[in-house]
Amino acid sequence: MLVLALIAAVLLAMPSAVADLPQASPSPASPVRRVGEKLDYSLHAVLSQSIAGKDAFGKAINQSLSPTNVKGFESIIVTKINAEGLTLHRLGTITATVDDAKAVTKPGQGWSLVDAQGRVVRDSGKLGGLFLLPLPFLGELAVKAGNDLAIGDQWSGKLGTKLYGMTSQPELHFIVSGTRSILGVHVFTIAATGTVTMKEPVMTASGEALGYAAGTAHISAELDYDRDNRRLVSMQAVVQDTMHYSGVSKHAGGTVHDNQNCSVALDPASMTRTLGGADPAGPPR
Repeated sequence: MLVLALIAAVLLAMPSAVADLPQASPSPASPVRRVGEKLDYSLHAVLSQSIAGKDAFGKAINQSLSPTNVKGFESIIVTKINAEGLTLHRLGTITATVDDAKAVTKPGQGWSLVDAQGRVVRDSGKLGGLFLLPLPFLGELAVKAGNDLAIGDQWSGKLGTKLYGMTSQPELHFIVSGTRSILGVHVFTIAATGTVTMKEPVMTASGEALGYAAGTAHISAELDYDRDNRRLVSMQAVVQDTMHYSGVSKHAGGTVHDNQNCSVALDPASMTRTLGGADPAGPPR
């Protein structure tokens, strides 16, 4: 249950990591986004971790934790559009389970500002982790600087946000691998690969703190992107890292291996929903 609580904290309760930007860039003259637009996403992840090394007393550790299964739902509502970018109100719930343990479900909400380049400039509340993944694709110029897409196109750039444990925004290389139609919506399939440096606290299943682990994570992803409406339709991503940890004691040290398989999908109703609608809860910020 300790691991379950930690995973829930990482994905929902931990502060969101955002880009450290002095100011946002202005949006194009004819934005696709509209105030009142609502996008609903479903999220799913399977997270696993193993630790091999020694604790503060020099005792050997060889621990493979049971995978944590995480499911979530998020509603993203555009509440304001100006030269800074898009102000978004986000509501969501997340459910985490380990083995046959009782599932833990937590609600949350957040406010985010995303600029035209898809950078998450500001974020507050308790919807970090997986909930950040759709946001970078909402900017008008987020994918290939807003230019037309064609099969074979390639470019490199930073993802507009960083997730828990990442010390910076991931550097990714993108390539358009194909096109298809989903519920009548034309999308481009894009493959992305890259790396990012990581640093995070390490804890055993019994609750013993081992110190901090640091290393490099490798990212591979495939996403379906609706360029006409500037939105992520689906994404499957794998994040893998092997990090080295050390503690306050000279005896503590070893390696940590993380594996995260994540998927994000726009709900069918959002694929065809007319822009605009009911006023979102709460005032714009």
